[in-house]
Formats: sequence, structure tokens, C-alpha cells
Amino acid sequence: MLIRSLRLFTLLAVSSLLPLLSHAALQDEIQVYDDAINAKGESSLELHVNSTPRGIQTSSYPGEVMSNNGVRVTPEFAYGLGNNLEAGLYISYVNYDSKFQYAATKLRMKWLPYQEEHGDALFAGVNVEISNVQPQFDQSRYNSEARFIVGKHFDEWLISFNPIFGMPLSQPYVHQAPYFSTATRISREVSQDLALGVEYYSNLNQINQPIKYQNTEQMGFLMMYYDGKPIAFQAGVGKGFSNSTDSLTLKAIFSIPLP
Repeated sequence: MLIRSLRLFTLLAVSSLLPLLSHAALQDEIQVYDDAINAKGESSLELHVNSTPRGIQTSSYPGEVMSNNGVRVTPEFAYGLGNNLEAGLYISYVNYDSKFQYAATKLRMKWLPYQEEHGDALFAGVNVEISNVQPQFDQSRYNSEARFIVGKHFDEWLISFNPIFGMPLSQPYVHQAPYFSTATRISREVSQDLALGVEYYSNLNQINQPIKYQNTEQMGFLMMYYDGKPIAFQAGVGKGFSNSTDSLTLKAIFSIPLP
């Protein structure tokens, strides 16, 4: 089991080094996936909120709604199916033109066959997503994503890494190569219910295209993770490190208790 886990970790790590290049996308969920997954019959509700006080103001295509000064709110409902499977539904809204408007619907399926609590050396799996996005937020109306998940707990430390492959499913992008990005979290518990850490998001763009750093999206966050009552949440402040990245982003995810 240890050898198989290490082989999987190596495969995913090597995939992150593939030569890649930016595909506009709705910034409704800024999150690193870890080993959290609902048990069979268990349901959960999260509220994703993020805003961009200082963001890019030049659109990449006609009619695009820019993230600058915008606020995005996305409720996510998830349900455990058993056999290490979890289904999820996102419905995204964006505040622009001084009002909240519908932006996208996304369906996902998370599979986490490797789990440390089951005796595996690390946790690993994949999350597959299909989305329907309004054209003012993405040039491709329909999109898919495969987000691989690999990580490990080291005493109070947690390391989680997500290599992400996104594929547009609408014209004129149907036959193009997928887009590649990564999301990384390193955090440490400072008390029973509180952890502090950093997250880094790197969108290297389309596979098999030359990398020009300033044309890629690079953003780091200082994070706080609270897992207590009355509401568990995580919140962070993010800074962009390239010309193609929003300069300042604020984000939070609230876990809403269900009956």
C-alpha cells in the first residue's frame, strides 16, 4: 500500500512540471482540496465568498465582466454517497452593475480512495466537475475540470497539492489542449480548532505552450482555518505576483450547520 501511494504521489507531482500557458474563468471558488469528504448519507453546506478590491480592469474578450471591485457568492451543497464518493452542486452569483446576478451552475463528484484514517500513507483522489457558465464570465459556456488531490498530515502540519486540468467544452475551444493549474496548501495547527497557513495558486495556462510568467496567474494567500463553533470557516488575504493576476483578493468559506 505504501509503495502504491508513493507511486501515485510521484505521478501527480511529475504532472505539475509539464510545459503549459490564460483561460478566463469565473473566480467563484478559491480553495485547495484536502481529505475532507462526507460519509455516506452525510450532507453539508458551504458558502464561498470572495472579493477583489484591486483587480485587473482590462477585459480579455468583448463583454467580459472583470473581477475588479467585484463580489462573488457561491453556495455549495455536498452529499456523501459512500464508497469514498461525494457529490456536490455549486450555484454562483456575482455582484456587478450594483446587483447580484446569476453566473454559473457546477456539478462535481469527488473520489478519495486513499485516506490516512484508513491506514494509507497519504490521502489522494480526484474531483471531476462539469460547469455551465454565463458568457460574460467565460468565453466557453460549458467546461470540465479534473482536480487531483494528494497530501499528508505531519503531526500538526498539513500539506495538500492539487494539479488541475481544465477543458473547455464549447466552440471554438472544443479541440484545443487542456489548461493546467495548481493549488497548494501548507498549514499548521496552533490550537485544537485553529490553524494558520499559506495557499498558492498558479495558473500556467494551456498545455504544450511556452510559459511566459507575466502572462500566467500567480497568487498567494495568508490563511486562517477555524474548525470550532458556532460556524467553522476559513479566511484569507491574497496577493497577485504577475501582471495577469488580480493585485488584492479577499476570500472566505463558511461551513453552514445543517439539521
